[in-house]
Amino acid sequence: MAIARAAGSIPKRVAPVIEGIDPQLEVRDLGPGLWIWRVLHPGWTEEDDWQPIVTCTCVDLGHERLLLDPLVPPADASAVWDRLDARPPTAVVLLIPDHVRPCWSVPGVYQAAKRAGSRREWSVDFLVRRYGCAAYGPATFEPGVALETPVRAIAADMVLPGGAVALADPRGRSETPLWLPEQRVLVFGDALTERNGELRTWTMRDIDGSAPRALRALLRLPFERVIISHGEPVHSRTEYERALERRPWPASPMHLYAWQGDLETVRRLVDRGDDIAARSEDNNSTVLDWARSGGHQAVIDYLVSIGAPESERQPTGDT
Repeated sequence: MAIARAAGSIPKRVAPVIEGIDPQLEVRDLGPGLWIWRVLHPGWTEEDDWQPIVTCTCVDLGHERLLLDPLVPPADASAVWDRLDARPPTAVVLLIPDHVRPCWSVPGVYQAAKRAGSRREWSVDFLVRRYGCAAYGPATFEPGVALETPVRAIAADMVLPGGAVALADPRGRSETPLWLPEQRVLVFGDALTERNGELRTWTMRDIDGSAPRALRALLRLPFERVIISHGEPVHSRTEYERALERRPWPASPMHLYAWQGDLETVRRLVDRGDDIAARSEDNNSTVLDWARSGGHQAVIDYLVSIGAPESERQPTGDT
């Protein structure tokens, strides 16, 4: 039930139940040469600040077929595999380091293997072996990710096969959104999320407004829609503009820097007057709560010394 609540609604199932777990696979056609599939991420837990159903994008650009941030679905998910086998991908593209996604497996089995430190099968490796396609992505990945596949590093303004254009990281998280000129679509990794029916920017490493300016600068491109990984996946240009006027989800930059242990930046934000009592939207936690969650004693000691409040209930898990 927790998965269904976090997902918002369960889409029409197009894959069988496996060991009592519904992969919640959904396929959507978005226009000529553009479709997505959405599937339950086996690594999701209730502590995660992202919805359990994630989005993967397939785009056809001339003779090229690109898969963006794929999560390989179950082996009998014919709604996806029939399409990919009929026209195999020529490249897998990873937009952000933590979107190296595993192949689908029963969540309990996957999470037990992760806790045990067992080797996990990554979607990019599986797809490259199956189809002989190329792989593109960030220059570095998250700790614990060891890919078999050589990944060609993406840089801003790089033109990928078929004409997709990698854009500059808008928020300091090693993300390269993609501009698909033929489809007039922007595809993001984690720069944006959907919450309660609204498109939101995610909390950004930003102290001078450069991240919102970078996102606003993308309006120079004639895109009509954006695709995101977490939450309702497809949004209009108008909704993108509205997202830039809303507060980032779920908290302030000071929360993020406190969680990361960046004492110097936390001091700078306090000195300029940022609110040390601000609370996050997801669980009402304070800057000090986030510092405790990150385990950074120097930041904790500093915030306590200046009277920063904390919640009566300590937050759990990743923020």
